[in-house]
Amino acid sequence: MSSTAIVSQYLQYMSTYDFEGLNSIFAPNFKHEFRPASLNGMGSPVRNAAQLVDWLKELKSNIVALHYSAPVETIVAEGVVVVHVHSEGDTPALGKSFPNEHLFIFHISGGKITSIKEFMDSKFVAQLAEEGKKAGRV
Repeated sequence: MSSTAIVSQYLQYMSTYDFEGLNSIFAPNFKHEFRPASLNGMGSPVRNAAQLVDWLKELKSNIVALHYSAPVETIVAEGVVVVHVHSEGDTPALGKSFPNEHLFIFHISGGKITSIKEFMDSKFVAQLAEEGKKAGRV
């Protein structure tokens, strides 16, 4: 499978919260980082595959569905794919959707994702966290 196909699969698995699928494309030494640093790693600066999946399972109680746009831009180099996408998260507890923008840097080796750096719109993330606190959800 090509590196761009693996990235597409990742986004599909994220959209459906397919945790088994995600684990199938993560390398044994996988790590995930949320950026920028002002997000404080969304609670943890670096997560391995199990930690990321556990975090996503918790997230699913607040953001019940994620919808990623077709990539705005994709840059491919040896072992690296950079993807710019938009997403919309359904947050019924808050009574609205949650738009976001992502820049993913994927490192891929041997047909598996070894690392992801995920940059998000920190203003929207902070807004969601604040609204979640007010609603008693975060």
